[in-house]
Amino acid sequence: MPRPLAKFSQDILLLLNNKGPQMLHQLYEAFEDRANKKKIYDTMFRLTTQGVVKLKNDRYEISSDANILMHTLAKERDGIWKLVIFDIPEKQRQVRNVIRAKLVSLGFMKWQNSIWISPYTMAPEIEEELNELAKHYFIRLIKTTDINVTEDLEKMFKE
Repeated sequence: MPRPLAKFSQDILLLLNNKGPQMLHQLYEAFEDRANKKKIYDTMFRLTTQGVVKLKNDRYEISSDANILMHTLAKERDGIWKLVIFDIPEKQRQVRNVIRAKLVSLGFMKWQNSIWISPYTMAPEIEEELNELAKHYFIRLIKTTDINVTEDLEKMFKE
């Protein structure tokens, strides 16, 4: 699963995704009202080091390895509710915390204890990873279009 990114990093990636490769000065101009040059430079350095962004011909662009990440940032609804249910023992609290953080980064919200839900499309790679985790931990992915009452859920994901 992709690692959680700060909101500012997400905004930069969305700009690169929408406008294409950008030079550093273009990023400075685009975000001058939100961040100083050092913050923008440091963010780009970190994203490049993480392999999410690559620098080619003095222009920053999204790397091919960032496909899953961009898929989760787009947050498009597909009419299917995804529920992740898990039961991880207290002894493995760290695993449980990591899974929760990853689910948040994917746009899931806690519905009830150990039940997380999302209306957004999910990259196939994420589903494969959840299937792998299910082999080692009690983690289940349920996809459905039929939930009897969804008003409370719709309020959770109101944009």
